[in-house]
Amino acid sequence: MKDLGEVEDEAAERAAQYLRMGRIPESAPLSGIAVELRKDAAVRLARAILSLEQFFRREECRSCREWEVTRRLGLMLIDEGRHLLRGALSESAPPPTEPTLRCAYRLIGSLAGLAAWSAPATQESHALASFPVAAARDAVAYSRFGSPDIADQESAYGSMLGFDPPHARLLLTSSGMTAYALIESFLLREVLKSGDCILLHPSVYFETCRQLMSLPQFSACTAAGGSRAGMLAAISQHQPRVVFADPLSNSADFRAIDMMRLLQQADQICRHETWFVVDSTLLSGGFDPFAARREHVRVLYYESGCKYLQFGMDLGPAGVVVVEAALAERFEQLRRGIGAIGSDSLVLPRASRATYLNYLRAQTACAEAVARAANDACSSSLCPVIEAVHPSQLTHPDHAESQQYQHLGGVLMFRFVNPQFNRRGPLEDFIDMLIVHARAANLALTAGVSFGFRIPRIGAAWSSYEADVAFLRLSAGVDLTLAAALGRLIVQCADRFVLAAVN
Repeated sequence: MKDLGEVEDEAAERAAQYLRMGRIPESAPLSGIAVELRKDAAVRLARAILSLEQFFRREECRSCREWEVTRRLGLMLIDEGRHLLRGALSESAPPPTEPTLRCAYRLIGSLAGLAAWSAPATQESHALASFPVAAARDAVAYSRFGSPDIADQESAYGSMLGFDPPHARLLLTSSGMTAYALIESFLLREVLKSGDCILLHPSVYFETCRQLMSLPQFSACTAAGGSRAGMLAAISQHQPRVVFADPLSNSADFRAIDMMRLLQQADQICRHETWFVVDSTLLSGGFDPFAARREHVRVLYYESGCKYLQFGMDLGPAGVVVVEAALAERFEQLRRGIGAIGSDSLVLPRASRATYLNYLRAQTACAEAVARAANDACSSSLCPVIEAVHPSQLTHPDHAESQQYQHLGGVLMFRFVNPQFNRRGPLEDFIDMLIVHARAANLALTAGVSFGFRIPRIGAAWSSYEADVAFLRLSAGVDLTLAAALGRLIVQCADRFVLAAVN
């Protein structure tokens, strides 16, 4: 067996070779998705070019020296945009790569925002102060109030996530936590009264828990266990006004709940109107909680928009909130009041519902393959030191619950059998070692937070900033040909890591 120094030297030489070749190893592209995103980017880029060209043709712009620098820069960007439209974004070209698409969306944002004001004028004489052309005279048009581009994005994302417009409305926010803050703002003003009970699933995102626990006028309690039965028992006992529950938990045991059955059964035992706040970031677009009518249960749904919704391109922070159509106007008012709207400059990819599900199912297939290969490798060991956790496994306690969804995302968890290794320091050391061996094995793997990328990414996750207890979270990517090898490599490195620590 090679020692660590030899492996690092070989990995460094291989990385240098990739750089000399002008590329890095990437997971196999999903050509159908790339083609659809190319069409989206091309149409929007052409519109952005046309809009800016029309602005530059205005007499005030052509005759005013102050606009000369903006014109020169704008024309350079327009030239680059046309080059993309004739080249990588043309229908005759091969499916574009992820970096090409990322650049195209960035360019659209640059063209759309180059000469824009966040508070555009409603009328002009000789001076220019409204690009794009602004709202009606009686409107106070700040960009944080909304725009046609934001409205189009919300409609596209609503369809992509599978929501029915007559029943549900999607609102774009500036981040996932801002999406939560918008919901909290509504609950504090419209729902909760002093002394009301808030019930939490034990694996609700720790930053959300921190926000809730800091509200002194309400009592917050946590359900015992992470199962649907445990949640129902807690609801029956406490009769909470608000329930926080996620269909997939960001935890080491990776619990799953059949959310539609939970909502239906809770409707039978709730004695008053009860609001369920559902964070479906890990199960993006996996179900529509607004499709069924209920007597007592109402739903507020949200996601972080920088995970799966951006097809792995990680363009910037965003979030979505989905509410009953009847609540849309109230939520728009609250979003304006707290300045939570998404940025016009962040141009996000749009695709059909079918294409989005294909991307998520590819992620799920890779996560399942990694988990299966890792646990097969562990089962052949006399003394396994690590285990992969994914609801697709027959041995998972929530396997039946998870089968009700159209996908399970692309995340799986790993935890060491010996709890002394399930802490931040040891896990980060293990990740460093794993990356070195992945390079040596020519396996694409990155280290870091977040998930939903096309290239596998691993990181240490924990239940709070203060806690030292942690677990490994792997975003499995979309290249099924590499998944099994990655699962086996993680187990092999875990064996070496534990052996080195013991010796």
